[in-house]
Amino acid sequence: MATGLFGVNWTEIIDFLLKLAPAASIVGGILAARVQLRSNRQINAVMIAKNHYREMLDAFLKNSDILYLGSNPTAFAELKKDIPRYRRYRTLFTLMSFAMQELYLAMDLKREKNWEHMIRVFISLFRNYILSPEDYGPYNQQALTPSFPRILDGHCTEFRALRSADERGAVSEG
Repeated sequence: MATGLFGVNWTEIIDFLLKLAPAASIVGGILAARVQLRSNRQINAVMIAKNHYREMLDAFLKNSDILYLGSNPTAFAELKKDIPRYRRYRTLFTLMSFAMQELYLAMDLKREKNWEHMIRVFISLFRNYILSPEDYGPYNQQALTPSFPRILDGHCTEFRALRSADERGAVSEG
């Protein structure tokens, strides 16, 4: 009589494995469901982020005059004096920040470079507001995910540094 593994008969080993098969299939099914659920969550997050993005674009199209006024420091200072228009500008900033935050959280920006660049472009529209401590203070940053205000500040500071370097280059050439 041939013994199997560890002195146990092969038929007993096969019987034991057959009894474990339903439990193994249940565990495998649970693991597959978790992977599918995680994938569905990611798809839903991206869809929600893109819906916020579409709403933001629609609002930007309707208020392009306000966006233009906030794009340079001189016009931004004038915009702040006109209270109703400045409120619209702040509302547009709120729409932008939430839409960009949703995209930031939903997308893998290391693989999706076009979305990362798009986030930078839209943040740059509000750089004067973001870099102004009296306009965009800690109270405004509370509603955002803790890492996203650092992204906003980082892009705006980087943009300002690049712009001042360009201006210094233009002055030295001229």
